[in-house]
Amino acid sequence: MKDRTTPELAEGQQLALDQLHRIAQASQGSVAVTHVAAFAGRPGSVEARISVGCANLPRTHGGLRLRSVEAVTLLISPDFPITAPTVQTRHTRFASAPHVNWGRHLCLYRSTATEWDPADGMYGFINRLLDWFEAAAAGELDRPGDPLHPPNALTDHTAGLLVIRRDAPVARPDGPWLGAAVLHQVNETRCDVVGWLAVEDLWPESPEQLRESAALPASARAFLAPAVVTTKHLTFEYPLTARELVDALARDHLTPRLLLGLTGIVADRNRTLLHPDGDASDDEDTPAAPVYLLLGTPSRGIAGDGPRQTHLVAWHLPDFADRLGRLTADTALSDHPRLIELGEEVIQLGTDWLTGLRTRWMRVYEARPEVTVRRDHNTPAAWLHGKRILVLGAGALGAPAAEFCTRAGAAHITVVDQSLVHPGILARQPYADADIGRPKADVLAARFNEIAPHVTRIEPVVADITRRFSALDVHSFDLILDCTANRVVRAYLERARRCDASAWPHLATVMIGHQATRGIAALSPRSATGAGTDVLRRTALAARQDSTCALADMVEDFFPTEPRTELFQPEPGCSDATFTGSAADVTALAGQLITGILHALNAPDDRHTMAALTVRMPAGPTDPQPAGPRWLTWPNDTLATDEATGYDIRIAPAALAEMRAEARRGARIRGPRVETGGMLLGAIDDSTGIIYVDEATGPPPDSLLSEAYFQHGLVGVSAHLAARRTATGNISRFLGLWHTHPHSPAQPSATDRRAMELLTLPLDDAPARALVLIAGGPQPVWDTWLATGDGPDLYARLATRTTAATTPPEETLPPGRPGSARWWPGGYATRPTTADSTVPAPHRSDAPRP
Repeated sequence: MKDRTTPELAEGQQLALDQLHRIAQASQGSVAVTHVAAFAGRPGSVEARISVGCANLPRTHGGLRLRSVEAVTLLISPDFPITAPTVQTRHTRFASAPHVNWGRHLCLYRSTATEWDPADGMYGFINRLLDWFEAAAAGELDRPGDPLHPPNALTDHTAGLLVIRRDAPVARPDGPWLGAAVLHQVNETRCDVVGWLAVEDLWPESPEQLRESAALPASARAFLAPAVVTTKHLTFEYPLTARELVDALARDHLTPRLLLGLTGIVADRNRTLLHPDGDASDDEDTPAAPVYLLLGTPSRGIAGDGPRQTHLVAWHLPDFADRLGRLTADTALSDHPRLIELGEEVIQLGTDWLTGLRTRWMRVYEARPEVTVRRDHNTPAAWLHGKRILVLGAGALGAPAAEFCTRAGAAHITVVDQSLVHPGILARQPYADADIGRPKADVLAARFNEIAPHVTRIEPVVADITRRFSALDVHSFDLILDCTANRVVRAYLERARRCDASAWPHLATVMIGHQATRGIAALSPRSATGAGTDVLRRTALAARQDSTCALADMVEDFFPTEPRTELFQPEPGCSDATFTGSAADVTALAGQLITGILHALNAPDDRHTMAALTVRMPAGPTDPQPAGPRWLTWPNDTLATDEATGYDIRIAPAALAEMRAEARRGARIRGPRVETGGMLLGAIDDSTGIIYVDEATGPPPDSLLSEAYFQHGLVGVSAHLAARRTATGNISRFLGLWHTHPHSPAQPSATDRRAMELLTLPLDDAPARALVLIAGGPQPVWDTWLATGDGPDLYARLATRTTAATTPPEETLPPGRPGSARWWPGGYATRPTTADSTVPAPHRSDAPRP
């Protein structure tokens, strides 16, 4: 190794050279260090020249022609190994190869942030360099299936920024594409490409037409920029001088005259668009808009996979290009001989001027769908893209939920909340001091509309949800997020959804616990029978009856038996009760809950139509860790309607299954026409107009069953009801009775109507109302239900006591001839009893508390 001068080495550079020498010693001559010196082009850096043996590399016809020994220079930063070295050649033989920038710089990493491992040091870097030479020799620098490396342009940060939002045009088979890009000027340094106009298109004549064509707001400043798309890939790096660029474009028949003429046509149109009234005060030497030239080449895509897509760069031309271009266009369109002669002079002058420029390449950020992939693709949040979302509540859960939807690319979000920003909420809600006193919905809309104005529109509604909801077109939304944690809102939504003849969008209800350590999301898809109130009620029942007690903490936090007495008021005596929790707590819980909901909406399995997700925050490292997320799911209920009250009766599948099991057993043991029945447990919710049937029981042992009559007994009833009240936290209690009419209409008989007046059971403290449910139907319907489970005909009536009597009817045997009547006891009896037998009297001492 020869050292021209021995530079003063930083610790990291010394480490790099030590590793490099060890690599050379172990390589048996395939890698040699030939020179180490300070690098004049980058103060503080060290250059290490090495030679790499390439004689034994397998080569193909399409590969680079490598010499037996290739010399390269490594540039080592003082920050090594935190900063990766770079590598360049002393020649330009590789200039036309992929992944070679500026003719000399070898691109070894797509992204050093993800591919460079400082722990690997120079060992990993040299391995990467050897892999590069091997791929170059084999012609696999762009391997089939890998993304193509687009050309580089050395950007000038003073030239401005261009964001490409619309898919780019492609060149015609017979020649380049010529036209203009529609630019939206966002600020002094940035413009967005929001549309394209080919030269043969009808171009807008007014600024209003231009904004309308690009779907821009009325206040937007829009103008045009000349654009060309070549038929050929030009280079792997764009030149720094205009002469080199003009020479490259000329190979695709894009002459300076054409470029100047297109620039002039666009410049004239910009004066019309930006000064439609022909303001004479405008300086003719000052362009109406910045002069940009957009250049596209077919340089993007996947190696070996179909046609290439357009790669775009933008050249910021001097202001003089505006005037020169208009002169070129004016003379080119004239028939006067002198003007034609003058036009040639102008074109020559323009060509000489243009080719003498240095190129100022703008920074270009891609946002067009054809060449970019969203960072949230293939995630649950991708479901939100392009959807319409209704967010109810703009507080601790609603605000982050609305932001999640905005960043996921929802097309339209409506935020409904009537509350104002006050100082206390700044601790955990995304508002600022300057927002105090303003409506939350307005603040969120103003802020979130700036996140993705080309994709998402946020509409604020400052109003009470229950009063304004009916004015919203609820069916236009894809998802409703109830983030209010408000019982009144939940009840309102449950009732409104029940009373709407059309299917609602998906509805998700989210809430967090009193110390922001737990959260619940209740999901009601479009086809679900129940909404938030219904699903949360099911969640409470399931959590209380879970034999593993895995959800006991959820019961205590969300569904306590006794109302919570210790309430947190941030402003004691004045503010509403709320929960304690930080911004980190509520954002983390909101993220888990919303992600869970989106997971469920993405799932193709629709066996479970209603679902609830429970989540918990992690505990400290020395504390017992809580259980992870858990889903609870339920199929749809069977629905019936009480025609008298209009109430919905929602019969849980387990309850209907128990009724069917008892009916099948009765048909097998007692005969196909003997009635049977039992109790119903559940609840009546007058606020929503819903009757929940959670459970059904069979007939107690002292019941009377016959082909014409069913009388419910009392043995064991009280104990069973007491046990169920305890097990469910009094959520599910005595609701009424069910019985069957096999092979007969599901309609009440005269005896049934008399029983309704007595509320069916002779209970001293019977409720004022009870549900009477009759399952029946013609023989085909009935037999199908017993055989397959397809629903029977149902009759439901919420009966109200009309007589004070609490004793059973005098006639306890079925009507008919006493000597021929046969009845069956309930329970598991397998023998009938005739009319001559003694009919057992109800056990009054066992009367239950409903």
